[in-house]
Amino acid sequence: MLTRAERQSAERRVERDEFHGEWNYTIAPQDPGQQLPEDPRDESGLPIPAEATFLLTHPALTGMTREHFEQLVLQLEPCQLLLTEAERQSADRDGRGRNPGFGTLDHRHRVLTAVLRSRNTVTLTLAAELMGRKRNVLSYHAGRSKPMLAFAGPELARVLVFHRPRPPRTLEALKLLIEHHDDEINSSSS
Repeated sequence: MLTRAERQSAERRVERDEFHGEWNYTIAPQDPGQQLPEDPRDESGLPIPAEATFLLTHPALTGMTREHFEQLVLQLEPCQLLLTEAERQSADRDGRGRNPGFGTLDHRHRVLTAVLRSRNTVTLTLAAELMGRKRNVLSYHAGRSKPMLAFAGPELARVLVFHRPRPPRTLEALKLLIEHHDDEINSSSS
């Protein structure tokens, strides 16, 4: 099976005949030294900036400490492996020989998007902008990963009950929300 980049490369080398070009064509051989162009839709190679992950895992957004979030990620990893294997074996595969939707975000960020979407503490548009992904990718992963959160137990259920009616839509508003949260924590601890 051809990858998307290989297929696009072959399509550029097609010379269509004047008579029924959709049936009569010649594909020129590929130069072995020619490098295949990268697919602009393939976001899996772009790392998510550490600053974005640090900002989005703030307790004001996730409802838990960063350490608790990391424990949650580890706790849910076996569930993710089961979901991935089930996806591979399902008849719903997209026919391209890959798991649909599981290639563009790692497990940690899938859990993060599911938590953020459940709590609605930041818009997925803003989260996608910070992570360097498309909103649709985050929405897809949040929806696919949300059932996994049920395996975390009742403690997480209490955290996910919170639902912000108007989440911040800009980075400035997000920073103000975090600052306000930190101020409340500091004033209550003194």
